[in-house]
Amino acid sequence: MPVAARRYAFTVVALGGVILAFALWNWSSPNPISFGIYLALSILASTLKFKLPGITGTYSVSFFFTLIGIAEFTLPETLAATCAGALIQCLWKPKEQPSIIQVLFSMANLTLCTSLGFVIAHRMLVNGLQDYRPAVLALVAALHFAISTVLVSGVLSLLQGKRLPEVYQQFYFWSFPYYLIGAAVVGLLPLPGHTSVPEAWLILVPLLYLVHFYYTLSNCQVPAGVPDGEDSGSNLPVMAKLYIDAVITAGSVLLIYGALHWESANISRFLGYLSMALLAATCKVRLPRLTSTISVSFVLILVAIAELSYAEAILLSAAVPIVQNLWKARQRPRVLQVMFNCATFVLSTSLAYGVCRGSFVSGWPVALPTSLAIATTLFYVANTAMVAGVMCLTEHKSLRYLWQRCYFWSFPYYLVGASASGIMIATARAAGWPFSFLILPILTMVYVSYRLHATPKEPLQVDAS
Repeated sequence: MPVAARRYAFTVVALGGVILAFALWNWSSPNPISFGIYLALSILASTLKFKLPGITGTYSVSFFFTLIGIAEFTLPETLAATCAGALIQCLWKPKEQPSIIQVLFSMANLTLCTSLGFVIAHRMLVNGLQDYRPAVLALVAALHFAISTVLVSGVLSLLQGKRLPEVYQQFYFWSFPYYLIGAAVVGLLPLPGHTSVPEAWLILVPLLYLVHFYYTLSNCQVPAGVPDGEDSGSNLPVMAKLYIDAVITAGSVLLIYGALHWESANISRFLGYLSMALLAATCKVRLPRLTSTISVSFVLILVAIAELSYAEAILLSAAVPIVQNLWKARQRPRVLQVMFNCATFVLSTSLAYGVCRGSFVSGWPVALPTSLAIATTLFYVANTAMVAGVMCLTEHKSLRYLWQRCYFWSFPYYLVGASASGIMIATARAAGWPFSFLILPILTMVYVSYRLHATPKEPLQVDAS
């Protein structure tokens, strides 16, 4: 082992050892029987190992029990179970016998990640676990994942002589969905003092679909992120010009209507969501074989549809595409393009808002997942159909083919984003709108993960039809 790698590993082991020793010295176990069962299940889970593609080492479902420990047990109990699980995972039927430093490093790594997550969940957020556990656990899972992968990537970078980002990306590429699903499952478990409505478990469907989508991309050739069908903007067909003008006019009328009927029950909440939406608009992914981009900002638009007034919702949705189009654009977009994108967002938001918040359904006993599914479907279909429509008139290709291309690349992103917006909305209603931003770190990781899968380094090819 190189000297630099050895020093790095010993430093991590020393830090983890100090924290573990301090926690065990202040041992507390309010319910020893519950802890015994928890410890046994955590150890058992550590024997259920699986290997992810392109990654050295193994994963196990013991991460679920680390999150359960953070939510339900004391820090000493959680660390004891986590370290015991790490020890079993290293020694249980390994292909190669691990060295002592490898075992100690694994235990120290998990000690550092778990301790930080526990402190944030129980100290910095005070009553966050009681107010709305799924959002807090999503934040904890994001931090646990980020720190754990950085620490492991650091030692591998020194051992293999590779750049840290290269090694980190290899881990990030495959392991993130595992953490995401773990946070969702633990957040929904009917543990003592916590109940979840049955439909809340529907959040797992989008997450499992995302894993399926990633796996599909990894086993087929993905098109390079080079846009096709771009026009110079000066020779648009007459029908395309008329279509664009009609969309812009309709969007402008709705914006004027919203401005004339402005209302805001909580201006601070509106400005908070608007700021986050504009920030999220900078996190964009260029879709392969398409001229357009998508960003995580649509999650805030869905939240706005559920939580804000109509005027606030359409103003927020109109501001998002401006930033999304201008931020680090490969080519400076024309004013007409920006106006068209703003109009499509306003029209899509208006449709979703009108159906989900309109007077003809306001009296219906619709649960949040159902209402959110309707809003997401309407916003997604309307937005992608309008974009595909102008591409159809410009490129003279089948509307069905072009919409299917949009659908293939953007549907998984919208699906997972809908789940994230559901957690944000439920958190805002249970604990106040500022707490809903706890979901943003893990949402940012979804964006990075999707970008890594959707934009390969080498030009490959796949037919989405």
